[in-house]
Amino acid sequence: MEFCTTNLPFGAALTASTRLKLLRIDATPTKATLVFDDPSGIGTSLELEFLSGQFMVPASQYNVQLRAMRRQIEIKLAAARTKEAR
Repeated sequence: MEFCTTNLPFGAALTASTRLKLLRIDATPTKATLVFDDPSGIGTSLELEFLSGQFMVPASQYNVQLRAMRRQIEIKLAAARTKEAR
């Protein structure tokens, strides 16, 4: 099962926590979607935990993941825009 989100801060926290594995980043010219492997179907409950402020990860790991994911998303969005322009 896959869990998808467009919430970059949550995606970075989820990746930093290692609770779900990032499979890929899908992108259209205007939106990126983070796709995680979620065999237990816990993604939605983890997102609610994050939104309520209860999802904790080490700040240093969060920062590393946020920067890396932001860069990956920028690359994917640019590629999608280039593909659309053709």
